[in-house]
Amino acid sequence: MENSEVEQIAMSQLESGERLLWSGSPSPGAMAMSGLPVSLFGVPFLAFACFWIWGAWTGVTRGGHAPGPFLFFPLFGVPFVLVGLGLVAAPLFAYLGARQTVYAVTDKRAFILVGLGVKNVRSFYHADVGELTRFEKADGSGTLWFAKRLFTTSSGVNTARIGFVGIPNVRQVEQLIRDNLVEAKAA
Repeated sequence: MENSEVEQIAMSQLESGERLLWSGSPSPGAMAMSGLPVSLFGVPFLAFACFWIWGAWTGVTRGGHAPGPFLFFPLFGVPFVLVGLGLVAAPLFAYLGARQTVYAVTDKRAFILVGLGVKNVRSFYHADVGELTRFEKADGSGTLWFAKRLFTTSSGVNTARIGFVGIPNVRQVEQLIRDNLVEAKAA
């Protein structure tokens, strides 16, 4: 998306009296790289699922004919193959998702808008912003984490970081959040 289009989309989400300070979108390449760990996990997962189907098929068909309903036994592996394909394709999904994502900082909140047709807007106000963590490359681009979300799984409570991934001028955006959301919270 072009900068003017990103700014227009961000402006359309402003509340009454709210002022847009910055808007941008993630680098598709940086978003794709963030999906790489999931993809690396997906490779052996997919390989095992395919191996399982192959093993089940050869076990069922050994002896020249398939024994009735056991012929369908290898099909139980198909959902695992589909999940494995999804895991392996995570960087592609992240890349495509970046092209439909808008980040913005206003004088009242930071927000992440995903989707251009049906929009999902997650807003982070003063109380939501926590410790700021910036990862900056030599060219000034990078990632800024500014909030956390807790979620519960069978292994306990986990934390997901929330922020702006693959943005230009990451230090400038950090300062805007610090000045308008962190220091305003302390005052």
